[in-house]
Amino acid sequence: MLIWLVVHSDATEVTWARWLTVMASLEAVAFAAAGAVFGTTVQSQRVTEAKEQAAAASDRAAHAENASKENSKDAANGRALAMVVKTRKRKKSASTEGLAGTPGDDADDDLAAIAERLFPD
Repeated sequence: MLIWLVVHSDATEVTWARWLTVMASLEAVAFAAAGAVFGTTVQSQRVTEAKEQAAAASDRAAHAENASKENSKDAANGRALAMVVKTRKRKKSASTEGLAGTPGDDADDDLAAIAERLFPD
């Protein structure tokens, strides 16, 4: 179209005005298309970054959930062990009431004391 305008430089003012109006309209459409392409590219990059961040957050959440399950299991095992130690100590105390201490009682007493301190009834 620019070539036509150069070749027909002797055209009347009305023809020039009409062609310039058409050129301005085409220019607006071209800039709008370029803006749309640029905007789509930028938005695509942002979407990709957001997806990567979401995937990383999902991985961290899964790891935290697994750690939480493992910690809950460990806590339950600790409570069960404490209950066994306490029960063993009570049974030993009931069966040896009035008898002299036997070797190894100190260790059992220490374990029972720790279990009582960590897991009071």
